[in-house]
Amino acid sequence: MKKLMNRVLAFSFLMVSGLALTSMTTNDGEGGRIKVYIVNDCSSDVKYKVESPGSSTHYTADDGTKSPKSFMEGTKIYNSDGKMVHEVTSSSEGDEVVVCE
Repeated sequence: MKKLMNRVLAFSFLMVSGLALTSMTTNDGEGGRIKVYIVNDCSSDVKYKVESPGSSTHYTADDGTKSPKSFMEGTKIYNSDGKMVHEVTSSSEGDEVVVCE
């Protein structure tokens, strides 16, 4: 019984330690994502495409807006005409990406 309690305590300690280490590495709240600003300078809502490794999604940018979005490194952003306008890199933090002019 004493061995079982020691094992349970050791396992619990390892789990708590692992969770503490994990939470320290993702303290930005975004899990390594990079924030860019999607800008729509047109007078109407437009659709733009975001392509990350393994998936592709369309989003709508409201007319005349500048909205923050977070993406993984390597994500490609296409404007309303289907032209690639930005590839997210580690130095893209805070960049403005125009999806319609």
